[in-house]
Amino acid sequence: MKKYFSSTKEYSKYKKRHIPFKALLFLARPFCKPRELIFEAPLPKEPLIFMANHATDYGPTSILFGLDRKFRIWSSANMLFLKTAPSQIMKTIFPNVRGPLWGVARVFSYPMAVAMRSVFVAAETIPVYRDMRVKMTYQKTLETLKEGLDVVIFPDSLIPDPENPYMDVMQRGAFKTLTICRNALGTPPKVVPVYCCKPLKTLVFGSPLQYDASLPPKDAEEKLLKQVGQAIKRLAESLPPHEIVHYSEMPKDVSRIKKYIAVGEEKLYEEVAALAAAPSDN
Repeated sequence: MKKYFSSTKEYSKYKKRHIPFKALLFLARPFCKPRELIFEAPLPKEPLIFMANHATDYGPTSILFGLDRKFRIWSSANMLFLKTAPSQIMKTIFPNVRGPLWGVARVFSYPMAVAMRSVFVAAETIPVYRDMRVKMTYQKTLETLKEGLDVVIFPDSLIPDPENPYMDVMQRGAFKTLTICRNALGTPPKVVPVYCCKPLKTLVFGSPLQYDASLPPKDAEEKLLKQVGQAIKRLAESLPPHEIVHYSEMPKDVSRIKKYIAVGEEKLYEEVAALAAAPSDN
């Protein structure tokens, strides 16, 4: 039996066309696509991993409408299920609502959850989990690359990076993906840094970077993390002066993210080390 990609379960028995979503993309593209796409180097035809700054909602939206390749985007798993989507919307869209208006916002969060979940599922996003289910995030990423599609990741957190004014501190879990790809695919995909500039409505694609398989996994991940951060900073500074838009300007549950990065992340990714060490199937 043929198996098809699914954002919400292990696989789907049927290939879904998502015609309404594709029609919506077609109609919205003239209004939402970036004004300019700049490429530092030609993009290889092989499957790639794009790593970009979030720039509030502009990063995902601009890549969705501007990148003329087949790809899937990492996205919060909470938005893919009606059980968790309303609470996620309250945290991200209505974080400062108090008093009687909280009840109104809560009521609106349910129809919003239905609509937004439909978009996330139709876009075939890769669910990003913050617990042991992160194993599924990596498995869906591998599945996507094996299909010949690209993967788009926004690794920035909500913590400002004192060394990079254009990018928040990046989460190491995104770079653990390359270690897993190396072991599961034999050769990890190249990583393309992308700077999403909301004020100038511009996407700047950097030269592809390569995971250094000669180093121990943690060292290779750390090296690539620094290279991506430096590349995004360089790409940003190549543009005319502009206002810097951070992911941290989005209303989020900052305390949870700080705790996750500072305390839980290292332990979590050590617990899924077995997956990272899995031998290649090829």
